[in-house]
Amino acid sequence: MQNLVNHIFEDTFVGYWLWDASTNLNSCNPTFLNLLAYPEAKFNASEVFWHDYLSASDSFDFQNAFEELSQTLEPRNFSFKWRMKLPNHEVRYVRAGFRNLLNDFSIEAVVGSFIDITEETLQLLDVQKEEKLYQQTSQLGKSGAWEFDFAKNWFYLNKPAQKILHQQSACADWEVLQSVFAHKEDFLSFERNIKALSPSQNTFLLEFEANKTLGVGRWFRIIAELKSATISSTKVFGVIQDITDFKLFDERLNVIFERSTDAHLVFDESGIIDCNAAAVEMLGCDDKVTLLRYHPAHFSPDFQPDGMTSFEKSKKMDALARQNGYHRFEWLHKRLDGTTFLAEVTLNPIRLNQKDALLVVWHDITERKKAEAKLANTQLLLAETQVLTHSASWVLDLSTYTNTYSSAACEIFEIENVSSFPQINPLDWIDESAKTRYQNLLEQAIQNQEEFEIELLLNLNNGKKKVIRKIGKPTVSESGKIDKIIGAILDITQERKDQEAILVKQEQFANFITNTPAAVAIFDTKMNYIAYSQHWIDSLLIQEQDLVGQNHYEIFPNIPQKWKAINDLCLKGEIHHSKSDTYTRADGKEEWLSWDARPWYLDSGEIGGIIICLDVITDQIEAKNTLILAKEEAEQAAIAKTQFLSTMSHEIRTPMNAVIGITHLLMQNAREDQAEYLKILKFSAENLLVLINDILDFNKIEAGKITFEEVDFSLKDLLGNIRAALLQKAIDKGIQLKLMMDDDLPDAVKGDSVRIGQILTNLVSNAVKFTDYGRVTISASILKKDADATTVTFEVKDTGIGIPQDKWDSIFDSFTQASSETTRKYGGTGLGLTITKRLLELQGSKIQLESAPGEGSIFYFDLRLKNSSFQFKKRTEPDMTSQKHPSLKGLKLLIADDNRINIIVAQQFFKRWDIESDVAENGVLAVQMVQQSDYDMVLMDLQMPEMDGYEATQSIRSLSNDRFAQIPIIALTASAMLDIKDKAFSVGMNDYISKPFNPDELYRKIALYKKESTQEV
Repeated sequence: MQNLVNHIFEDTFVGYWLWDASTNLNSCNPTFLNLLAYPEAKFNASEVFWHDYLSASDSFDFQNAFEELSQTLEPRNFSFKWRMKLPNHEVRYVRAGFRNLLNDFSIEAVVGSFIDITEETLQLLDVQKEEKLYQQTSQLGKSGAWEFDFAKNWFYLNKPAQKILHQQSACADWEVLQSVFAHKEDFLSFERNIKALSPSQNTFLLEFEANKTLGVGRWFRIIAELKSATISSTKVFGVIQDITDFKLFDERLNVIFERSTDAHLVFDESGIIDCNAAAVEMLGCDDKVTLLRYHPAHFSPDFQPDGMTSFEKSKKMDALARQNGYHRFEWLHKRLDGTTFLAEVTLNPIRLNQKDALLVVWHDITERKKAEAKLANTQLLLAETQVLTHSASWVLDLSTYTNTYSSAACEIFEIENVSSFPQINPLDWIDESAKTRYQNLLEQAIQNQEEFEIELLLNLNNGKKKVIRKIGKPTVSESGKIDKIIGAILDITQERKDQEAILVKQEQFANFITNTPAAVAIFDTKMNYIAYSQHWIDSLLIQEQDLVGQNHYEIFPNIPQKWKAINDLCLKGEIHHSKSDTYTRADGKEEWLSWDARPWYLDSGEIGGIIICLDVITDQIEAKNTLILAKEEAEQAAIAKTQFLSTMSHEIRTPMNAVIGITHLLMQNAREDQAEYLKILKFSAENLLVLINDILDFNKIEAGKITFEEVDFSLKDLLGNIRAALLQKAIDKGIQLKLMMDDDLPDAVKGDSVRIGQILTNLVSNAVKFTDYGRVTISASILKKDADATTVTFEVKDTGIGIPQDKWDSIFDSFTQASSETTRKYGGTGLGLTITKRLLELQGSKIQLESAPGEGSIFYFDLRLKNSSFQFKKRTEPDMTSQKHPSLKGLKLLIADDNRINIIVAQQFFKRWDIESDVAENGVLAVQMVQQSDYDMVLMDLQMPEMDGYEATQSIRSLSNDRFAQIPIIALTASAMLDIKDKAFSVGMNDYISKPFNPDELYRKIALYKKESTQEV
C-alpha cells in the first residue's frame, strides 16, 4: 500500500502541496516542482513559495482561504483556477484545490492539489468563461465589480457587487450609493475621487464603514480606475470588496499588540522592527521611534543572574525557541536610564516578509519576584525565629481531632520529621498529673470561645521530660461554628531549670557577697545596707560587723557631699565610676580608690537600689608614680644619648675629614712605594667612616626619631647624583655603573629625597662593593600612575658574588652579613640593609631580593610618590670621565668653618682646581664677608662659634638683594644625623657635603652649582 501511495504521490500528473501544522513546513511532489518550472526536482520544497507567482487578487484569495483552512476546526474545501507567472516568465493556468486535515483536537495539515489546465484554458477562454471565473473569484474574495458611466451619471453593479451591497437592481444612482455609506464624509470623499479622476490621476482606493442596514461593523474597500471605453465615452471601472474580516483582525491585533500591558516586540536579524506602547513605557523610551533606533542587546546588562553573558544566553534562548517553536524563560533587562528589571520572556518564531523573525512578549515580574522573596524571607524568618525561641505553631482540627505542627516542633518533640505529626496525639505525652486539667481547659475554651494558656509536663517517647507553655485560640468557620484551635507552643524546659537554679543561686549569692575578695556593698533606695562583703568592712575600717538594715550615711557621717550627689544620680538610673579618687580613712591615712556605682533593678523594672564596688589602689598609684619618674629619667637619658651621638658624630668625623682629605692630597704626587700604603690608609679611613655612619643612623631609627618630609624634588636628578657620587668607586674597581630610567618618569615628585637617596646609596654602594667584574645597573620605571601619585619601581642589579637563598632573610637583620667570610673580605657592620629595610617599611614599602651565588643579585622595591607640578631647572652633571678634574679658574668661594685642619685640606684641593677662596671662622664673619665680596658659592659649616651655619644661612637669605637669595650655599656637616640634614634644607641651603668629604664629590658639587649659577647669569 505504501508503494502505491508513493507511486501516486511521485508519478502522478497532479501536483501535490502539503503544509504541516505541527512543523510549519511545506512539502510537494516532483510534478508540482515541474509545474512551477523548477529545474531540479530535489529542490528543498520548504523554500518553494509558489503563491508569490499568483496575481495580487489570487494571492489575496489564497491567503483568505488558507487562513480559514488552518484555523477552523471543521472540514473545509476550496478550489481555484489561477493564472500563474513563473520565474522563467512563462504563464500557466492551473486548477487548485485545498482542504484541511483534522484530528479530534486540532488541524493536522492543509493539502493542495494542482492540475495544469493551461492548454484547455487557452482553447476555451472566452468572455463567458472569464465572466464566470470572475464571479467565482469575486464570491470567494467577497468582492464585486462596478462601473460608472460619466455620460449617464449612474452605476452598474455585477451580481457579486449587488449581493455585497444588498441591491436588487444592477443600476444604481448617487442616492442609492450614498445609502451604502455609514458616514457622509466617506461618501463625499468617494464622490470627489470619482469626479477628480483624470488621465494623469486615473486610480484611487477608499476604505469605509458600511451603513448598519448592510450589517453592523461591516467595512468595504473600493478600488477604481478611469478608462476610455470609446472615443466619446469615458467610464470608471472598479472593485468593491468586503474587508470586514481584515478589519476585525486588525482590531484584535491592535487590542492584543497595542493595548496589552505586556511589552510586545518583533525582532529579526537586523534588530527591533516593531513594538507596542507597553514596550516603549517598560524600557523608559520617549516614543516608539526612539526605541526602534536601538538594537535589542542595548536593553540587556552584560551578564544575567546565572553568570552567563547576555549575548551567549540570548543565542541559546533563540535557538531553543526556533527548535521547539516556542520558549519561555526569565530575563534581566535594562531600561534606557540604566535601571534593571526582571521579565518573563516568551519567544515565538514567525515568518514576516519572507524572513525569519521572532515575536517577543515581556511580562514584568519584578514585583512578583519581590513578593516571592518577601514571602520566602518571612517564612524563613518565622522558621528561624521559632527555632531560636524554641517555639512552634500548631492547629487542632476539631472535626477529625488531628494536630498539625510547624517544622520547628520537631526539635521540641525530638522527632525526625513533620510526617510524624499526624500520628501524634498530644494527650498521649501529657503527664497524668496535668492531663485532666488540660482537657477541661480545652473544653472551656471551645465553649466560651476564649483564648487559653497552660504549662504542661510532657513525657516524650524517648524517655525525656519537657515542660511546654501551650497557647490556643478557637477559630470560627463561615457557618459560625468553632472548627479549629490555632496556637503556639513554647519549650520552657530550660526556663524552668533556670528558675530553679535562680532559687539556689539566691542562697549562694548572699554567701558569695559576704565572702567575695572585692569590696562590694548593695544598698536599697534609702542607702540602707542589704548585703556587703567582708572585704568592704576591712577596706573601709568599719568597726560594726552587722550592717544589714543600717544607713550608709550614718555609718559614714563625714562622707563628702559629691559622693552623696553621685549616689542620688545612680538611684535615678545613671552609672558612675572613677579610676582614681582619694579617700581619708578613719585613722587619718589617705588612700586612693577605684570605684564603680550603678543601679540594680527589681523584676518590675523599677530601681531597687545601687551597688557600689571599690578597690584600694594606693599601692598601684605609688607604683605608677615611680614608673612615671623612671620614664622621665629614661627620656632624659634618651635625649642625652641623642645629644651625645650628635656630638660624637661631629667630633669623630672632623678629624676623619683631615685624615681622608690629607690622604687624598698625598696620593696626588705619591711615590710608588708610598702609593700602596696611602691606598690602604684611604680604604681603612673610608671603611671606618661607613661604620660610624651606619651605627649613628641605626641608633636614630631604633630610637624612633625618624620623620619623613614631603618636598618637591627631581627624581631624575636624585638618581643621577647617586650614580655620579659612586661612579669613581666603580671606575676604580673596573666595573660599569649604569643608570636606566623610564622615559615617562615624572620630572618632579613629592617625598623625602634624603631618605630615598640614603636607601638607594646603600643598595648601590653594596652592589659596587660586592661586584668584582661586570656591571651594576640602577633602574627606575613607572609601575602605576594616577591623578594623585606615581608608584615607581626601583631596582639595583649587579653581577657580583650573589647571596644563597637560605641567607635572604638574615642579611636584613642587624649586624648580620651572608657569611663571616663576607665580613672578613669586604668589611662592614651589616647595618646597611637593616637601615634600608626599616626606612622602606616606615614609608609603607618593602625591600625584595632575587639572587643566586655567583650570578649576582637584584634588590628592588616599589615606592608611591605624590605627583608634583614643580618645574626644576635642567641640570647637567659635569663630565668626570673625560678629564679628571678640569680647572675651575675664575670661581671664588667663601669657606665658613672654625676648624683649621678642615680649612687647610679644602684649600689644598681648591689650589689644584684653580679656585680662589676666603675663610670666615664663624657665622657672623660669614654674613659680613658675603655682603662685602661677590662670592660664587659658600661652603657653610653647621657648628661654629658666635653664630652657627643655620643662623648664618637664614641671615644671608633674608638680605634684601636678590643675589643673596640666589647664591648657592652648601652645608658642611660632620654629623650623620638625618634631622640635621633636614634642618639644613629647611633654612635655605642648596645642598650638603658630609665630612670627611670625598674630593671627587666636593669637586662635583662645586662644578654643578658653578654651572647653574653661570646659566642663571
